[in-house]
Amino acid sequence: MTSLEPPYGGADAGDMLVRIEALSAHVTGALDRMAARPWRPPVTAPGLVAVGALGGSAIAADLTAALFADRLPHPLLVVRDYRWPACVAGDALAVLSSYSGETEETLSLYREAGERGVARVAMTSGGTLAAWCGRDGVPLTTYPGGSPPRAALFPSWVAFSALLHAIGWFEDPTPGWREAAEVLAAGARRLGADVPEPANPAKRLARALHGRLVFVYAASERIGPVATRVRNQLNENAKLLGHSALAPELTHNEIVGWERPGPVRSMASVLVLRDREDRPETTRRLTLTAEYVAAQGAAVHEWSSSGEGRLARLASLVQFGDYLSFYLALLNGVDPTPIASIDAFKRRLAAPGA
Repeated sequence: MTSLEPPYGGADAGDMLVRIEALSAHVTGALDRMAARPWRPPVTAPGLVAVGALGGSAIAADLTAALFADRLPHPLLVVRDYRWPACVAGDALAVLSSYSGETEETLSLYREAGERGVARVAMTSGGTLAAWCGRDGVPLTTYPGGSPPRAALFPSWVAFSALLHAIGWFEDPTPGWREAAEVLAAGARRLGADVPEPANPAKRLARALHGRLVFVYAASERIGPVATRVRNQLNENAKLLGHSALAPELTHNEIVGWERPGPVRSMASVLVLRDREDRPETTRRLTLTAEYVAAQGAAVHEWSSSGEGRLARLASLVQFGDYLSFYLALLNGVDPTPIASIDAFKRRLAAPGA
C-alpha cells in the first residue's frame, strides 16, 4: 500500500508540497506587497468590472465575486476567451490577469480593451503583459514568479480583492485576510504532510477516493468557485479526471444521470462541500442529493469550511482541496507539479500551421 507519510520522492512532489504548506505565508506576503504598493486604479466606481483571465487567475476573480455577491454594487464579469462581450465598453474597468504574463487569451483581451478605449489594470509576475503595461502606462501589480500558476492563487486573490476595495466596491478586506492567514496556518497543522494518516482527514479522504471518479458538489451562491478549484486541482495535481456541479441547478438535471444502473456508479465518489452560509433551501437539496446518490451505490463524503469570516472559510476549503489533490497524486504515483499535456498542447498551438 502506498504510504502518504514523508519523505516523498521526486523534487517536483516536494516543490508542490512546500507551496501548499506555505499558503498562510502567501497571504501575509501578498498583504505586505499591497500595503507597500497599493492600487492606483485609472477609474473609480466603474459600472462594470470585466476580468480577462484563465485558470488559477480566473478562479481568484470567481472566488471574490462569490464572496461579495450580496455586496457588489455593479456586475463583475469573468471572461475566459479571446474577445470581450459587447458590454465591456464605456465606464467598464478591464482587469487583465495572467500569472506568467504570456497567456495568449489574456493578451488578446488586453489589446482589445485598448482598442475599445476601456480603462485597464493588470496583475502578473512579469512577461509580455508586464512589458505592455509598462509601455502603455497601465497600472500593474506584480507578485513573485517561478511558481506553477495554480500554486499562486492567493497572491492574485488578495490583489483582486484589494482592487475592488480601491474602486469603492466594498470594505477593506485586510482584516478578513488576516483571519484567513491564521485559519490556513491552523489548517496546515491539521492537514500537513507531517500529520500521520490516522489523524489527517485529507490523507484519509484521499485514500477513500483513490481509484474512483470524483464528483464535487457544492452550493452555487458562495462555494461554487471552490468546487471548480478542487476539480482543477484534481486535474492538474493528481492527473485525475474530475467533475463539479452546483446546487440548486444539479437537482434540476444532473441528478437524473444517477438513475441508470451501471458500473460508473459503483466507481464514483461524491465530495460535498459545505459552508454555514449556504442557504437552507440549497443545504436541503445537497443533503437529499447525497442521500440519493448514496442509495444508488456511490460513496459520499463531506467537508465543511473552517473559520468565522467568509474569506477565512473559503480559504480553508481551497486549502483542503490542495492537500487532497496532493495526496491523491502520491497515491496515483505521479508528480503533482508537471503538466505535460498542457505544455505539449501549447507547443502544438505555437507550431506553424497549427
